[in-house]
Amino acid sequence: MQKTIDRNPIIRIAVRHLLSKKKQTLVAVLGVTFGIAAFIFQAGIITGIQSFFKDRTIELSAHIHLFKANQTVKESILERSFLQINTEKNNQWLVVNNQKNLEESPRIRNGYQIIKALEEDEDVLGATPFLGLQIIIRAGLTQTGARAAGIDVDRENFLFNVQKYMKTGDINQLKTIGNGIVLGAGLADNLGAKLNDFVVVSSPKGVTLEMKVVGINRTGITSLDDTRAYITISNAQKLLLADGAYITDINIKIKDLERAAELAEVYQRRYNYKAEDWIKANEGIFTIFKLQNMAIYMVIASIMLVAGFGIFNILTMIIYEKMPDIAILKAVGYTDRDIKAIFLTESVFIGFCGGILGLLLGFGLSKLISNIPVNVNKGILAFEYLMINFNPWFYVTAFVLGLLVTALAGYFPAKKASQVDPITIIRGK
Repeated sequence: MQKTIDRNPIIRIAVRHLLSKKKQTLVAVLGVTFGIAAFIFQAGIITGIQSFFKDRTIELSAHIHLFKANQTVKESILERSFLQINTEKNNQWLVVNNQKNLEESPRIRNGYQIIKALEEDEDVLGATPFLGLQIIIRAGLTQTGARAAGIDVDRENFLFNVQKYMKTGDINQLKTIGNGIVLGAGLADNLGAKLNDFVVVSSPKGVTLEMKVVGINRTGITSLDDTRAYITISNAQKLLLADGAYITDINIKIKDLERAAELAEVYQRRYNYKAEDWIKANEGIFTIFKLQNMAIYMVIASIMLVAGFGIFNILTMIIYEKMPDIAILKAVGYTDRDIKAIFLTESVFIGFCGGILGLLLGFGLSKLISNIPVNVNKGILAFEYLMINFNPWFYVTAFVLGLLVTALAGYFPAKKASQVDPITIIRGK
């Protein structure tokens, strides 16, 4: 490195200029350092949380959810009658009887036949029946509402890896214990229930079952952990006084995740039930993530802009102070291009040093924070440690961005220095 500096007069002059203003140079380097470190840390922590949510959503949720959609807007008999009168334009009397609202069942008809057909589809990894219902759970004197998930244990565990997220107990005990129930961790805490405790479950149909807690499940997604309980699909049917073929949903996992929206449309047309892909089901959360990313980029841009102005000011000061030196350099044969190269070298040198320090500081800060317990239990997600993304692309992007900002900040002072008239400077002296 030293040999390269000694052999190249442009680099040697640039280094001497920077060393002549050590404090200002250090401030400029630290501006770039903190800008790059802030970029790495903020991008890592925000995208780490986003990746955590996305990965858990992909693993724990259906890629495609098949269910019977509620008809929120129905054409009434009166509307249909008035339409008929206006269309026919003749004089006639229409008798309208009292229209009663009929309760629609969320049942998927021929559900198990649809599952069998889906399992034979080459695009499908697997499909499982689901029967969801609202329940009241009572443990001692404490009771709370919850969402019961009636599942086929083997299929559910295969597709959604439920056992992986068991805090205590075993999901497979639902098959061996007649009235077993697995509680979400938040739900268990609210009830004060522990493994092997007995709880009383009541359904909207008035059916009550005493059930044994065979496991507690923690996914890290608060909305699930605080409200969901797993039971067998047969117990769910028992609570609803339904037959053995009664299911309300079919959850599908496909081989190619990118085709979820496309295949959802195919299955909706084929089976005449609403099919919702995982992206559409979580589009509200993903919109928030996009806004977060925009905010990050705006903050980082502001930091780098401030660092760029600092470099611009320092180089401008050096130019004014080194006017006689610039004049002498031009007088001894240095061209405008050489003068411009000197000051561009100074800005790139600041960017390079600040970039290396920023990478080290950003990585060190991210590593340190990722090992400090935070025990977040409220909000959308729950986690013990911050999920920080150490994607190498962040480091490359931050370093390149730092060099670009410093190069642009140094270009205009360098251009101005190259336009200095040596004769005017020497005469002024």
